[in-house]
Amino acid sequence: MNLLTRFSRKPGEPQSKPNRDPPNVTWQHSWSSSETATGLAESLFRFLPPEVLLQIFKGLSVHDLGNISLTCRALKIIADQDDIWKLKCKSSTKVQSKTFKEVYMDWMHEKYLRNIELEEVEAEYMERSAYVACGMRCGPPEYPIRPDGKHDFGAVGGFKEHPNQSSTMIIDLSVDINKMAKELLSLLEKAEQFKAEWRKSSVIKRMITRYYRFMQLKASMPNSVLLIPTLDIETIWQTHLLRPTMYHDDCLRLFHRIIDHSLLSSDIEQFLKERAFIETCKLYEERFGEKYCPLPEDKQGKTPLPKYEHHVFCKLECLIPNYLYWDETHFKFESSLTSNHDDNPFSFTEADVILDSNWLSLCKKFMRDMEKKLHTQTYDTYESHLRLRHSMLERLKKSYERFLYLATKYPPSNGYQFVHPTYAIDIIWHSHMQEPLKYVADCQRLVGYVVDHAPWPSVDANKMKKSCDDTANVWKREFDSDMQFDHLFNTKTNELDWHYD
Repeated sequence: MNLLTRFSRKPGEPQSKPNRDPPNVTWQHSWSSSETATGLAESLFRFLPPEVLLQIFKGLSVHDLGNISLTCRALKIIADQDDIWKLKCKSSTKVQSKTFKEVYMDWMHEKYLRNIELEEVEAEYMERSAYVACGMRCGPPEYPIRPDGKHDFGAVGGFKEHPNQSSTMIIDLSVDINKMAKELLSLLEKAEQFKAEWRKSSVIKRMITRYYRFMQLKASMPNSVLLIPTLDIETIWQTHLLRPTMYHDDCLRLFHRIIDHSLLSSDIEQFLKERAFIETCKLYEERFGEKYCPLPEDKQGKTPLPKYEHHVFCKLECLIPNYLYWDETHFKFESSLTSNHDDNPFSFTEADVILDSNWLSLCKKFMRDMEKKLHTQTYDTYESHLRLRHSMLERLKKSYERFLYLATKYPPSNGYQFVHPTYAIDIIWHSHMQEPLKYVADCQRLVGYVVDHAPWPSVDANKMKKSCDDTANVWKREFDSDMQFDHLFNTKTNELDWHYD
């Protein structure tokens, strides 16, 4: 049973346990001495010394190592070497009494248990995570209170003044948040349209394999080479990006460098996008022996679409979306794996991807609920899409700035563990994480450490409430405002912002 099936059950209907087979990486085989000798004699590897075989095996996937181990005992001994398996697992978890292969097996079992845990948790989050993102719930107060702008302040991290001293963001972020937030929501809306096709464990396994192969291509190419991900690959990339520490560690372990990302494209990248996509298709097929996805249709003979639109009394607007993934295709979200598939080498699981797909609907619900409580309708959240007007973005960024300020003033190194954002703040936080290198640099410059993001924590309900209460209390004390409604008000007045733009 996948998460989509279980989530669709009727109220009161008993919840069945998901059926999931545990990982099998043991490869316990036994051979007679004659079979071992025959296997070596018939193998093309018989002329190669073990040192050379070891270097070859380092480049094989776990699936291929399993096939090698089936050949004979001698090859299995080489395939079990620590030099091979330390490249495939989190070496930071190595203990003296275990080989790296055993560490890898433990890690895979840990991910297996995490998948089951997340499958159990989803329904609870859909019911209880109405107000605070990242799995924390805290009911909003009845009446919002605005700050008066007067605060005793000493410089904290990269903050040279208190956030309440200005109605606009006082810190500089390296990411173009205004553009990025709109493109991120647009991407999530597109993925939402195909959710019924891909929100299944078998399909997501296939998507993760394609994502891994795309990242291998990225890692093998200079940064100047433009490669274009498809919508399914970009969907998996999003889950990885929203876990910055995990993304950093996985990239270094698997690709030996941090693979950068952005949803935004420059003018020249947009101009070259179709050509780059065709090249990506060819490179992928050459390396992995299977189609990347259908090539673009021939556009010859078609009337060119207008690139700009001039609204009355408004500025000239570019109609071409500047995003760096490919969605002009009839790509199918397939669940069948080829014989040459790879196991999931990343630290996230299929259940993480499925749970992440709930974020947009939860965010919309939060925004609507907050407006209902204040008897206002300022952001068009009753539409199917969440529209980010300029005034709304300014307030969202201001709330995110306050969130970063709290993360700076109350760091985890001092024992604080309660800085949890609302879904409104999450919009900007997720947008900031779209460019991982810039996000890390901004965090180090402003906060002093990388603010990690851990979606869907499965913790005790009492701990969740205490953590949430701590966040709300510190926010109220620090900013003289209620966290849940922070994005709905101007900073220095006691009035709602009714400005439309």
